[in-house]
Amino acid sequence: MLHVALVGAGGMAQHYRKVYTALPDVEWTVAIDLNPQQLELCRAEGAKRTSEDFSDALEMDIDLVDISTPNHLHEEQAVAALVAGKHVLLQKPIANTLEAADRILLAAAGSKGLLGIYMSSYANPMVWEIKRLIDEGHLGKIQSLRARDSHRGGLRHPPQSTWRSSREQTGGGSFIQLSIHAINLMQWWLSSPITEVSAFSQNQYSPNIGGDDLTVCIAKFAGGPYGTFDSGYASEGVIREIHGTAGSIRMLERENLLELKLDKPYKSQWIDYDGTRNVFPMPPRILDDASSPINPQRMFIEAIRAGKKPMMDGHAGRRDLAVVMAAYQSAAENKPVSVGHSHA
Repeated sequence: MLHVALVGAGGMAQHYRKVYTALPDVEWTVAIDLNPQQLELCRAEGAKRTSEDFSDALEMDIDLVDISTPNHLHEEQAVAALVAGKHVLLQKPIANTLEAADRILLAAAGSKGLLGIYMSSYANPMVWEIKRLIDEGHLGKIQSLRARDSHRGGLRHPPQSTWRSSREQTGGGSFIQLSIHAINLMQWWLSSPITEVSAFSQNQYSPNIGGDDLTVCIAKFAGGPYGTFDSGYASEGVIREIHGTAGSIRMLERENLLELKLDKPYKSQWIDYDGTRNVFPMPPRILDDASSPINPQRMFIEAIRAGKKPMMDGHAGRRDLAVVMAAYQSAAENKPVSVGHSHA
């Protein structure tokens, strides 16, 4: 039996907390949150006990600590759990600075527990389908990629300060909060890291947001392709595009549609492409489906039980954060920046 502490039970955790009551040989032992209403819901959904004190996640009966708290709390909480020998599944980004990320990795290196990074992208079956299309060569040689991650939350943000409005606590603004999803995903799709970036970043329309509400970043991948990452808090749109010598993909996440153009026919569970139809509905995400083999919590627990490296480990989280910080550095200094030499 694997005993789980869910730390930060609201927000994104609302979408997957029931997973821990549905997985076999897993007990949702404690839910920890500062919101009494969320804790009441957790008790109703199957948490054995609830608490407002993080130290309860470090008790002897806890094996896995799932952390979904604000960015600036990640270091303190993850390090404490790893030092206590717990497995840790940490919500993206790994931390709000590279120095904090390095301290988390140091704690992980000395812990008997595994460190994984939670990325919601992999709960989308079509994400895995696109990986197959790329790996099997259906798009030919990949030339360029584009990702847009934007919503108008900055325009609606209240004057009262929260951690999401703090540049220091988040580690930036829209780019670290939103584009980190695509930065992680596209490096995985290509099996290639980003090595250099050039970016522009500013706050145009969101006075109550301390960080950027617009960042555009051009990235160079080690394998040769170029990528564009576009984030914002004052406009809408979530799009993923991949363009190769034998085809192109455009994934419209908000519309749940996939546009596909290939030189040859392709057929799978989700796609039947013969050249006459190029728009396909995307299957729903499985954030709360413990039965799916691509459920992120299930995959992490399977890695624990197999003694294997998690799909997204702490080093992947640090790599993604390095891209983000290199983009902010590039924008501040108005010059290209090597990701390997970026700093927070």
